[in-house]
Amino acid sequence: LDQIGERLAVCPASGRLEYHSAWPGGLVDHSLRVLRKGLQLRPALAPEATEEALTVACLFHDFGKLGDHLHDYYLPQESSWHREKLGEMYKINGAIQYMTVPLRGLWMLQHYDISLSQEEYLAIFLNDGQYIDENRPYRLKEPPLAFLVHTADLWATKFEKDLAPKA
Repeated sequence: LDQIGERLAVCPASGRLEYHSAWPGGLVDHSLRVLRKGLQLRPALAPEATEEALTVACLFHDFGKLGDHLHDYYLPQESSWHREKLGEMYKINGAIQYMTVPLRGLWMLQHYDISLSQEEYLAIFLNDGQYIDENRPYRLKEPPLAFLVHTADLWATKFEKDLAPKA
């Protein structure tokens, strides 16, 4: 787990400047921002959600961006053209098996024997909301914690995108 901690400390939250937190440590910064916004929104959106469940779901909602237990998800972009013209600071590692970020995160958590409640599991699985096809059956049926984490993630991402340097 020490290696995972080191990798987590430098993992970006996205690969492009126009997205959000595309810099070393961006994933931790983003996840903490999602948690802060989630705590602010909890009384209005999901008062029945516990702070513990919210904390777990927010901190692990993008854990799949770490990669797998052997490989990083994001690799530094070597092409200066891609960095300068497209703002692509990182590229996705083609050496790892394709999975959605939530699914990879859940796989990683079980790989390290981290147990989740059903509520936490669904909040992580559904954190991308209606933006991915796999979540379509949950449309307008999301559990309260999942809706809260998704909304907090949207707010945090919007804030981070507004701060991001433009390519």
